[in-house]
Amino acid sequence: MLKHKSEKIELLEKLPLFDGLTRKQVEQVGRLADLIAVPAGRRLATAGEYGGELIVIVEGDVSVTTGRRRPLRLGPGEFFGEMSLVDGQPRSATVVAESDLLVLVVGQRAFSSLVEASPLLALRIMQVLTRRLRETESLVSA
Repeated sequence: MLKHKSEKIELLEKLPLFDGLTRKQVEQVGRLADLIAVPAGRRLATAGEYGGELIVIVEGDVSVTTGRRRPLRLGPGEFFGEMSLVDGQPRSATVVAESDLLVLVVGQRAFSSLVEASPLLALRIMQVLTRRLRETESLVSA
């Protein structure tokens, strides 16, 4: 895996979610989050179960299944799990690794610390939440 802490920071700096954050803020993300390898086929989240982490995809792809007809694919730089962290409710989707993954896992306490330290990060997460809500609403009204 990664040999040096600087390699982890370099990976994080490449992710769009962290664009515009200072080096210090990215280093804080690196300290508070775990970088984990996940094999293809592993379930990362299950609809209806409670989840306590935000997961950011660093490498690889996942499929996200909700009430939609077709699964949605997410890849590097995209994330999931934020809804359960924000509202404390069960997960709204099932997420499965479509390939071997490298993911950044941010737990509840770390998430709260990061959002407090970086309003820009909080804004980006809200923008994704809003986009996903609008996409869901358009599917329901179609």
